[in-house]
Amino acid sequence: MPRTQRVSRAPKRSNYDNRTWLFVALALTFAVRLWFVLSMQGRPFSAIGPQYLDSFYYHRWAIEIITGNLWGSDVFFLRPLYAYLLAILYGIFGPHVLPVQLFQTLLATASCFFLYDVTRRIFGQRSAVFASIGFALTGILVFYTGTLLYVEVTILLSLLYLWLMLTAGRRLGLWIAAGISFGLLVICRPELLVLLPFLLLWLWRGHAVHRSSFIVHRYGIAATAASAVLVIALVPIRNYIVARDPVLFTAHSGINFYYGNNSSAGGTWQTTAELQRSPGFSHEELKRVSRTIDGQRVGWSQASSYWLGKGLRFITTQPLAWLKLLGRKLLLFFGNYEVPNDYYPETARASSLSLRLAFVNFGLVLALGLLGMVWAWPRRGLALPVYLFVAAYLASSLLFYVLSRLRAPVIPFLLMFAGYGLSELLEAMKQRKNLQAGLALAAGLAVYVGSSFTPVNKQSYSAQAWTQTGNIYLGRRERIQAIAAFRRALKVQPAGYAARYSLIIALAGAGETDKAEAELPLLAQTGASSSEGRSLIRLASGRLAIARRDYSRADSIYQSALAENPNDVEANYMLGLVYINMDNLVQAREHLARAAALEPGQQPIRDALNAVESRLSR
Repeated sequence: MPRTQRVSRAPKRSNYDNRTWLFVALALTFAVRLWFVLSMQGRPFSAIGPQYLDSFYYHRWAIEIITGNLWGSDVFFLRPLYAYLLAILYGIFGPHVLPVQLFQTLLATASCFFLYDVTRRIFGQRSAVFASIGFALTGILVFYTGTLLYVEVTILLSLLYLWLMLTAGRRLGLWIAAGISFGLLVICRPELLVLLPFLLLWLWRGHAVHRSSFIVHRYGIAATAASAVLVIALVPIRNYIVARDPVLFTAHSGINFYYGNNSSAGGTWQTTAELQRSPGFSHEELKRVSRTIDGQRVGWSQASSYWLGKGLRFITTQPLAWLKLLGRKLLLFFGNYEVPNDYYPETARASSLSLRLAFVNFGLVLALGLLGMVWAWPRRGLALPVYLFVAAYLASSLLFYVLSRLRAPVIPFLLMFAGYGLSELLEAMKQRKNLQAGLALAAGLAVYVGSSFTPVNKQSYSAQAWTQTGNIYLGRRERIQAIAAFRRALKVQPAGYAARYSLIIALAGAGETDKAEAELPLLAQTGASSSEGRSLIRLASGRLAIARRDYSRADSIYQSALAENPNDVEANYMLGLVYINMDNLVQAREHLARAAALEPGQQPIRDALNAVESRLSR
């Protein structure tokens, strides 16, 4: 008799046990995440600034929405659902991080409930307990609860959809709700649209029958499909109405595909020389550069198709290189190391006891999850959607690139299998099936150890993490903390020219000009071999000239930078400040206005421009 049937006939006391364990899992999920987000207040992790690239974009977008630009005037560049969710929260609580983090803590708690109940219905109550407790204590999931990214929303919508499918029965409203949740999920992760026909086929063939007389209602399936399609269609319809451009989802899609599939791609996110003209990364610069094809500005649909085509040409013309890249992505996806982007777990973990106590990592979930997948295969009819979600998240990463925040939504589905795998392992040990249990333990240990050998330069990410932290401190004028963070980054990666450049700025701003000048030769040694490094050497020289009040030299340096790249935001901004000190307010306004147009979200630039315009008006 299947395990799910035995659980359903357990004595009444098991109902109390079920509720007790569910309460423990929900309480633990909520408490650990609440502890984490509260402990991170006042730290760089909970800052809102340009260092958090996508998050800052969503933040600015949400502010635009609540200040009157509800529908926007162009094609969606990034996925829109999270921006509108932020706008609702900002409209109620103001543009602050903590309310968003607390709301996402509630979302995570709801996700834990859906994870528990879905696992219970498919694999049984004991598996559900293991899966939900694992969810509560998975460190990377705790981490993303505190970020301004759509990870928590994606996890909730994935689990909610599956839960609604399993519980809808003959209730048409729940079938419609399932379609809406799947449509919103696709808006978050468009590549998951490929799941819809497979899931509907699973339902149509009756694989959702569970335990009792539950019968799939075919009108419900049609309602699910129709409501999902209607929700998904809102995005292309809006894009066409607003911009008269038939972009299916976002303008960023083709560019993203090219990022993950080109001759210099390494399996993670990394920009290319074609799409980055200035040091650092900026969405605004990416928009400008990516729409300029053969010297002409084109529409977003044409630009996206262009970059998609370039990625496809790489695949078709260099199939062996692409297969090698695909293998690397596969190793990255199944690796225990969390490839960071925007937010860095390393710096958050260093200042968060709650995050360090959330000990469950991806390698452990994977090891138990693969065991569960093997043991669950005979009952794959009922568990098929869980397999499908794992496959879909894997495929989306292989299609584009592997990042921790893009991989995180697969963890709850692996946890379902992990809960079942651990349950079956304990059952085998209880029944003294020593050979079966020994082989399972050996296989799990091999997977766990193997997952630690991730083909990625961890030192580089560690240096990026501490450089980012230092830059946030620097933006808050906390120079002592900034200098300490930059030195920590350079200790990990002495050749890191981005950290060295920021250290020079911090030292010069703290009045330690001699120490800043001593770092310049080291920057010249490490940065001279790349165009980005050479640009930073020049910018650092300009900063040191300002520190020495040699404004004429600073003027010459920044003019040289702009002759090479007129769209260099920092050169325009710094030259504007130089002209303020030279009392040349007209030219200061010109360059500050240029910098503000290039990067509308940079508040220091706007503040300086407003101050200059105020002085000129007097």
